[in-house]
This record gives sequence, structure tokens and C-alpha cells, in this order.
Amino acid sequence: MDNGLAVHPTLLSLITEVPPTLKPPDHMLDQILSTLQHEAGPVLKSKFGLDDNQVGGTVNAAKDSMAQVLGGGDGFGMDDVLSLFSSGANTSGADGILAKLGPVLQGKLTGQVGLDAAKAGDVKDMLLPLVTNLLAKHVQGDGGKLSGLLQGLGGSGGLGGIAKGALGKLFG
Repeated sequence: MDNGLAVHPTLLSLITEVPPTLKPPDHMLDQILSTLQHEAGPVLKSKFGLDDNQVGGTVNAAKDSMAQVLGGGDGFGMDDVLSLFSSGANTSGADGILAKLGPVLQGKLTGQVGLDAAKAGDVKDMLLPLVTNLLAKHVQGDGGKLSGLLQGLGGSGGLGGIAKGALGKLFG
């Protein structure tokens, strides 16, 4: 609709540009990863003797593990993932996700971060509940937030594709 008013190009760019801190879905993921590093970092250093690079690698390994398991389309449904990232009791499907996530994370901790198997197992045991609790706090049982998170993890296939498709049908 043309109302005859001209908008200066600089003003138009200010109106239409979204500041990087407000761009979804990466904002939620970045916030979760930052919180994870802040909360887990001191424990990883003091209890397990990890250095700063290993702490950063551990956080990345957690992200990569989540992306691999949730984006893999391994028979997990959105309801299972919502159950895992909620304050309620897990469904059997959510427990299945955790059962798959643990070994994937431990493998990344040994392969990517360079931890020995015993230390990687201990770090995994400390990290998994923290990660799932942080995600539950951010997702809060909301399918839209879960979809944004899955897409932020790079889930174009698997559950990320399912989430995008389902939301596209609802809002498209």
C-alpha cells in the first residue's frame, strides 16, 4: 500500500534490520550454550581437571551430540523430545533418547576433546542432566520453542524437518 510517504533509506534499514541478539532460533541455543559453559565450566575444571579449551570442546561436544541424536530421525517423535525437555516424567521414548545420547556424547568427549574413556564417562554423567535441565527450562513444553531449538542445532533433517514441516502446516 503506497500512502505517498517516502522513508529515508537509512531509517528504513534501521526499521527492517533485526539486531543479531534478537534473531531466532540461534539466540536460544547460544543462550543455552553460554549458560552451560558458565555453570559446567568451573566444575569441569575443578572436579575433572579440564582446561579452558577442553571445557569449550565439551560444550561443543554436547551440542554436536544433541544435533546428531535429535537430527538423526532415529524413530523419536516430537512428543518424546518434548517429554525429555519438560519438568515432567520422561516417556519411554524420552528415555530412549537419553540412552542414545549418552554413548554419542561420551564418544565425542574422547574423540573430539581428547578425554580418556573413564573421564569422558564421568563428564558425561555430570553433563547430561545439566544439559537436559537447561533445555527443559528454555523449551518449557512449547513445541514452537523446541522447533526453533532443533533448527538452531542444524536439524534440517530428522526432527528439525518434522518440526519445520509441522509448523509450516500450522502457520504457512
